[in-house]
Amino acid sequence: MKKISQISIALLCSAALIAPSYNISSAASKQEPHVIINNTSLSSEDILLKNNQVFITLTGAKTLDDLTFKWNNKTKQVTVQGKETHLILTINKTTAQKNSEPVKLSSAPFIHKGKTMIPLRFVTEAMSSSVTWNQATQTAYITKASSKLTKDYKSDELSTARNAAINLPRVSQLPKEFEPTLDTFSLQYYFPERESGQFIEVNNNVVSYYKISNHTAYLKWQGLLGDKPGTANDLYFINRMLIDEAGTLPSFKGTTFASFRWMPHIGATGYSLINKQNWNKVTYKDQELEQNQMKENYIIVEIPEE
Repeated sequence: MKKISQISIALLCSAALIAPSYNISSAASKQEPHVIINNTSLSSEDILLKNNQVFITLTGAKTLDDLTFKWNNKTKQVTVQGKETHLILTINKTTAQKNSEPVKLSSAPFIHKGKTMIPLRFVTEAMSSSVTWNQATQTAYITKASSKLTKDYKSDELSTARNAAINLPRVSQLPKEFEPTLDTFSLQYYFPERESGQFIEVNNNVVSYYKISNHTAYLKWQGLLGDKPGTANDLYFINRMLIDEAGTLPSFKGTTFASFRWMPHIGATGYSLINKQNWNKVTYKDQELEQNQMKENYIIVEIPEE
């Protein structure tokens, strides 16, 4: 997951995103954190520090509610329309409207380099999103799953629920994270048979285990693979030795997995049920995907044997 460094931990705390309080003057020089909204790291142009508060652009918050914007130059107001939220903000005014009701802002919006900047705290409150703070990596995750993902995750159709699972907003609670060394020509996903609430993703030399809770995919364990042959605990389908890991991996001893190999270069997903006895002998069946499936990253397919 890509990250950027723009603001200090103390300032995020002053924005009331997390419970602990810090001395701003002493913390300002410490390691800078990251801000990630629905799996997207904000760019430097979308973040600004002013008067010991963190501001972000409205466009930076777009992924929270598929927002559209309308600017009224005469009234100096910006109208923000989402699927569930209607906002009216006035430049240099600390009172806004949310769904026709007045709301108070901690600081007034303002124009900076042609962009409307708003307090980060207001984004989380106005968009009814959730915030998770990872102290170890100093990362603030702001998440709000789309109505489509929340609906699909509840689907009785297993492939639909699994596709939603891998696309839900992701949050890491680990003390560190690993980045794949190279781009890969395929991604592998492993779901315990007949399940959609947890999955393993293999991206080149990084193995990640996610567990779903409250329509969020929480990264619970991650392993870094080396070049030497070996196995990764109960993950019998890993044939390279772990050289580092973080978090806790539950026991998958004896588990049968629904295995998927997404190959974007040919627009197809290979699939099979695997277990410890047959995993290295299985012949994967390929299924080509339609353009709209690939666009939505709905790349998990049905396995008839399930």
